[in-house]
Amino acid sequence: MEDKKTRKTIAIHTGLFLLTFVVTTIAGAEWIFNKSLFYGEELLGWSEIMAGLYYSIPFLGILTAHEFGHYFTAKYYKTEVTLPYYIPLWFGFAPLFPSFGTMGAFIRIKSMIKSRKEYFDIGVAGPIAGFVVALFVLTYGFTHLPEPSYIFEIHPEYEQYGVDYEDYAYEHNEGNFVVGDNLLFLFFKKYVADPERVPNNYELYHYPWLFAGYLALFFTALNLIPIGQLDGGHVIYGLLGYKYSRIVSRTLFW
Repeated sequence: MEDKKTRKTIAIHTGLFLLTFVVTTIAGAEWIFNKSLFYGEELLGWSEIMAGLYYSIPFLGILTAHEFGHYFTAKYYKTEVTLPYYIPLWFGFAPLFPSFGTMGAFIRIKSMIKSRKEYFDIGVAGPIAGFVVALFVLTYGFTHLPEPSYIFEIHPEYEQYGVDYEDYAYEHNEGNFVVGDNLLFLFFKKYVADPERVPNNYELYHYPWLFAGYLALFFTALNLIPIGQLDGGHVIYGLLGYKYSRIVSRTLFW
């Protein structure tokens, strides 16, 4: 009976991961090529969907490192914990709502955590593990940027402006999706990447390694807000204890 239950549980985890992998690959292709699987004059082809792997593999790689950072730290402290539950989320049937293919993942703690130190270590291990992998993803992405003409394959309408397309293409681009910078991106742009190949922030989501790394950093930062059941909430509880962590969490919440 126990073996049957274990097999069923593993099947659920595996099925959720595979479904998340598939829809994240499709979502990546949609971002890269500015096309949909179902809507528009030009639909995604098989080769373009396969190119979405350049987004889904690094993105899910960072997410998986994050979750197993929690998992193995919990195992180290002999805390009973589940494997990660991946959450697929794809709005390909609703083109006005672009999606990233997943809402992330989570693990369930099934036994008592014995001390604040364990709370802190388990909570912080995931963001640290994911951040380390994100550094490798961004290092590869910024050192393997395509030629500037790559953007003309996605936006042939820019080709009329040549290499100076940035001076003209965004004059009437209000409301379009633009990615902001963070400290790590500023560092890579200034000290690592070939400045002639660095994409404009309006086009960064067409560069799957950079976009995957950016999203990972963004969601990790959100997850580190010290509130409730977020990783930041566990970390602040481990640092300050129940009384003072509640004060910090409530203050930040409001």
